[in-house]
Amino acid sequence: MSANSNLTTALGVLDEKLQSLQAMTQANQFLVDALREKEPVLKALDAEGARGFLRQSARARFGEDENYEEVLALLEQILAPRQSADIIPFPSR
Repeated sequence: MSANSNLTTALGVLDEKLQSLQAMTQANQFLVDALREKEPVLKALDAEGARGFLRQSARARFGEDENYEEVLALLEQILAPRQSADIIPFPSR
């Protein structure tokens, strides 16, 4: 009975890993397609604008379908606004 329980647990973990891998693959495919299809638009934007555009596109494509919840969450995380550090010049004497 214990071996069967261990096998069931292992299969559950494997299934979770495969679902995560599938979500990553779908997110990657979305980004590749978006870069290919929207290259001129993305090149015209700054980095933050391009991330915003891609986030909006991801929401439009995956936002309504519960089956793609994990894909959208992953893309939201990847495309989240970034804080950048301002370089403070060293004072010269």
